[in-house]
Amino acid sequence: MPKTKQINLTINELIATLALCGYDKMASQILNEQELIKDESEFTRFVEETETELRKKGYWDDNRDTGIAKGLEDLLYLLVHSKKKIRCINMRKRNALLIHSLNKKHSLVQEVRGREHAFAFHQNNQGFYDVIREYFGMEDTEINVDGWQPIRMTDDLVDELHTSDPEVLLAMKQDENQAQPLRDFADDLLKNGQEFNNISLMESDYVKDQSEFAEIQFLLPGNNFVWHMNYENVEKNHEVILEPISVKTYFKQIESVLKEFFFE
Repeated sequence: MPKTKQINLTINELIATLALCGYDKMASQILNEQELIKDESEFTRFVEETETELRKKGYWDDNRDTGIAKGLEDLLYLLVHSKKKIRCINMRKRNALLIHSLNKKHSLVQEVRGREHAFAFHQNNQGFYDVIREYFGMEDTEINVDGWQPIRMTDDLVDELHTSDPEVLLAMKQDENQAQPLRDFADDLLKNGQEFNNISLMESDYVKDQSEFAEIQFLLPGNNFVWHMNYENVEKNHEVILEPISVKTYFKQIESVLKEFFFE
């Protein structure tokens, strides 16, 4: 396992280093998603211009065939060939966190903040509870939610709340005739930009250029608790249940699911 500090790359630097290290498919995929260049004729110039920035950061090595420093090239190899990963999306921050499984001892943590990618190695024996909880901005608390009633909604209503005028949710929040849990939910949804955060278990195969979602969980931060979206009955009766779960209980369960997915 290479010993590195956190490695920070812009999206341009990540694409260029992937291409130089021979991972053309992944580089092209990101290029297409970001629409950074108009055609392939611009790609060589794109890589050459990025070389200057890589040199400034100490990520360039003229003595290597790829031109990329060994530590960074080793990291890219592990990134590309990782088959199992968990992806977290924080809609309030508008960024993403990915944890790539490497082996039983180590994982690679990647945080995507706009056009910046930060990479760091993580020792699995330290657990994942704090990594994921802190990413979602939740305090390490365990309030008692026994007796709190879940909220039942149709899937159509949930879809409407995502796209409705914010004034609709504001009115729901302020309506004293509504049940308090529903008013709290409206407030929390407003604070999160009318979107749920999500956590996905993913399996990737670089050789086959395939990625599949094994499971997706949707969550909404509350006041020292989490709204968990239970959508098991969507296909049967178009019902969604929003369950209030304490922070520690929720993220400990997520950690347990992640470990089982990675290591069993």
